[in-house]
Amino acid sequence: MMSTKKHGRLFMKRLIISMFLLLYLSGCTASAEYVIGIGTGAMAASQKLFFEETAKYLEKEFGARTIELKGPIALGELKELIRTKQIDYFISSAGFARLLGEEGVRELVIYRPGPNEQDRNELGSTFFVAKDSKINTLAGMKGKRFIANDPNAFYSYVAPLGEISYAGYDPSAFFSSIHFQYKRPLDLFKALKDGSADVAALPSCFWESRLMDNPELANAVKPAAIVSEQPCYRSTRTYPNWVLSSTRGADPAFTKRLVAALLAMPHLPDGASWSVQTDLSRVDAVFKQLNIAQFSGAKPWTIRDFLQKYSFSVFVFTIFLLGLLTFIGFLYFQLRIRSAQLIKTLKEKFHADRAMRETEARLLSLQKITTIDHMSSMIAHELPQPLGAILAYSEGLLRLQKTGPVDDELLTEMLIKIVFQTRKAEEIVTSVRSYAKEQKLKKSPLSVNEVVTEAVKDFTSTLQDYPLQIEFEEDPRSPICSLAPLEFELAVFNLLKNAKEALKAQKADEPKVFVKISSGETHCFVDISDNGAVISDSDFERMGSVFKSGKASGLGIGLSIVRSIVQNHNGSLVLERGKNGGLVCRIRLPIFNAE
Repeated sequence: MMSTKKHGRLFMKRLIISMFLLLYLSGCTASAEYVIGIGTGAMAASQKLFFEETAKYLEKEFGARTIELKGPIALGELKELIRTKQIDYFISSAGFARLLGEEGVRELVIYRPGPNEQDRNELGSTFFVAKDSKINTLAGMKGKRFIANDPNAFYSYVAPLGEISYAGYDPSAFFSSIHFQYKRPLDLFKALKDGSADVAALPSCFWESRLMDNPELANAVKPAAIVSEQPCYRSTRTYPNWVLSSTRGADPAFTKRLVAALLAMPHLPDGASWSVQTDLSRVDAVFKQLNIAQFSGAKPWTIRDFLQKYSFSVFVFTIFLLGLLTFIGFLYFQLRIRSAQLIKTLKEKFHADRAMRETEARLLSLQKITTIDHMSSMIAHELPQPLGAILAYSEGLLRLQKTGPVDDELLTEMLIKIVFQTRKAEEIVTSVRSYAKEQKLKKSPLSVNEVVTEAVKDFTSTLQDYPLQIEFEEDPRSPICSLAPLEFELAVFNLLKNAKEALKAQKADEPKVFVKISSGETHCFVDISDNGAVISDSDFERMGSVFKSGKASGLGIGLSIVRSIVQNHNGSLVLERGKNGGLVCRIRLPIFNAE
């Protein structure tokens, strides 16, 4: 490859670079606390503009004394700055950044171009030969002289060698010589033109961009081993290009601020922006293919290599495996016998448990009916007594007043009795409300679909005397809420009953009640509506103010008690008019949170 003399020149060149690094860095660190270096590479005009806008944006966000972009910096110099921990962040090709993974480099964000596909952040490499060269294919390059700018250059060195390896050749023995000149990319074209080298490689689209700038030199060469012509001539597969990375010595706190600022940076008019890191597996794959960087020494073994080295261990393991399989077979037949016995026992237990659950369900149904009957009776049987007494005392006073002046003592006695009976009526109402509101409910996380389904089933069983159709829609996400099942089923049952009685009073032709369960991220909703007549503004205002149903009988726990039960579940009850008529009762419940 390179002669000893060439190695000596390379060593001296690197030594001179190292001697001037401190002087270079002193200029960087004197003006800003953090410096972002920009490495050399294939940079389109739009990308150059984007990085200039990035510099302006960061100086505006953090101040010129805090952060500054410097560059372009030659890759050899940039690598030395990173190795000696004298720079915190840098912008380069993804390949160059991944090449320094063992130095603690971590990619943070990636350049994302606008919607113009020709400016996408994907780049490959292109092989070049002299214009009059007969080399046109990759195979024709074997044994020729190769020239590149820098061994750290991903697109002019690493990616081309990777393509040679992917083609089945040994890249270390493919060319007769490899020379690095550490000059401008156009100098590679000069080497091809004057015959000092046979093959060179540069980032794709570089040649097309130089046809206008330096047509004489650009026309002296031609692309070779082309695999694609869109958007430019290309000889290799593509890889992610520009990324911003941090080094081992970067401040974690400032890194977090820097990434947040870059992601919040406004998009340029062409749509360009910074984005979170994307998949760099193609870059890692070419490193692994070439056995370099962090994948050095990672060449996979063949089966023959493994068997030759561990033949005795493989033999012992095979004997052990055969014995283990025999033992497993014996256990399998024993397990089948025991499993049959266990399945029989489980079936018997399953039938017994199902019978027990059915019994418990019947008892629970009776308990629900008893609860509803009790609350209805408390109002229907106890409240008329004090109300009747109040009416009798009031009518008596009116009659006495017509006959003449009422005796003060008698008037006082009658008023005291009226007050007593009023308080008694108030106590009855308070008792009913406390049954639904103040009673401590035993709640547990349950499926709203299942609880409402039970209430609908119970209500459906009472419809023998009325042709009511119920349309029930469950939530496919099956929301879980903290519920006291008996009380919540009772609330849903009575909303259904109120809807039925309202439709019955209106003598609806085809009465229907709709039950729908839905949910969001934090709350679940149970909507109960009907297809009744359109509700007037006055009726709806009255209904909303007193939570009173429009049914004729006046029995049941009423909307106010339903609201109390819902409130005890940390929920709310809202009344709405349907779009096509009828009433919509919406129950809103919080989704259960185990935390």
